[in-house]
Amino acid sequence: MKRALITLLGAGALVGGVAVVADPKPDDAVEYRQGIMMALGWNVGPMGAMVKGDIPFDAGQFAFHAGRVAVLAPMALEGFPKSSAAAESHALPALWENYADFEERMKKLEESSAKLAEVARSGDEGAMKSQFGDTVKVCKGCHDEYQEEH
Repeated sequence: MKRALITLLGAGALVGGVAVVADPKPDDAVEYRQGIMMALGWNVGPMGAMVKGDIPFDAGQFAFHAGRVAVLAPMALEGFPKSSAAAESHALPALWENYADFEERMKKLEESSAKLAEVARSGDEGAMKSQFGDTVKVCKGCHDEYQEEH
């Protein structure tokens, strides 16, 4: 009986947690997406520095960061529920007006990031740098279109 009650309470907590995530408060969504974007930047930065030659190229570290970006990229769209459109953020009104395009761009980011991680595992420096450039172009395109300058 006690075990069944603990299981039921645990399941209830999980369902309750899902409900919170399924309909986040607008400010919570903004905070979440800013955190994901910060984490993406945290990992893109060292790869960019390697590509530019600002720091020595290290294929292992590059692959490490590329793997993290591939994990984080699919999480980004979750931070942009339509219910957060009116929340104070750096998102331009155009994002909400063209949400289908934004979703497509986020899908391209997921795909490009996954390919970056795959290419990075190969250890081919030229291919890694090339795919990094392609991935950053996807990021920049979305930022140019849908993020206010700050």
